[in-house]
Amino acid sequence: MNGPALPAAFGPLYVAAACAYGAALLAELGPPRLRRALLALGLALHLAGLVLRGVAIAYFPLTSKFESFYAFALFVFAVLLVAERSGSRVHRLGLFVVGGTFYALTTLFPTALSEAPPLMRTVWYPLHVPASFLSYALWTSAAAAGLATLLGNRGPGPRRAMEDHAFWGFAIFSLSMIFGGAWGYVAWGAWFLWDPKLVWSLVAWLFYGAFVHLKYWPAGNAPRPKASLALVGFLVVMVTYVGTSFLFRHSSHSF
Repeated sequence: MNGPALPAAFGPLYVAAACAYGAALLAELGPPRLRRALLALGLALHLAGLVLRGVAIAYFPLTSKFESFYAFALFVFAVLLVAERSGSRVHRLGLFVVGGTFYALTTLFPTALSEAPPLMRTVWYPLHVPASFLSYALWTSAAAAGLATLLGNRGPGPRRAMEDHAFWGFAIFSLSMIFGGAWGYVAWGAWFLWDPKLVWSLVAWLFYGAFVHLKYWPAGNAPRPKASLALVGFLVVMVTYVGTSFLFRHSSHSF
């Protein structure tokens, strides 16, 4: 049986969003107001494409590899719009690279729509997954700000972004784990399973829990070591998000 038809407007929206993001990247050489306007335009087009897919399947549009990468790129670009305040070009470019890479990687996957399976049709799914993606995007931003710090931009902007985005990522991910635990109990009858995604999610939560508490340790606020840890955190995020789906084939969370 064929799935729902892909809305005809999705393709033009996809291309238009990519063009807007590319123009925003080029606008790094121009006035900040133009860059922010182009980025906001790209986000609006990007979100419109996701909404179209959701309307077509009459559910939350995170049912395939394409939609997973597409949605994660959306969250990264949304955090990038907020990260404008850090004033660091390296920070912004780091987020452009990650968001643009995931957006481009969507071309490797089929764009066809698929119905959400019964396991996903619970209130916990649209609460758990977006919260996880937002946390990943915030931690990506913390890593990009850490890179800016390591490359010599030690002003208050990048360091504040590193601290704030790591903290908010940890707080939101804590909620995501609660939502995910409730979903797991409904779906599998257990709050926690020894599944690769769940194990690595716990690793990420413990890592960033320690990271945000480093400020209470006398030597924990040294800029360069903390920035290096933020980059390590990005690797943890990528293993948690992508690695557990592509490297562990038997994970119940493989997308």
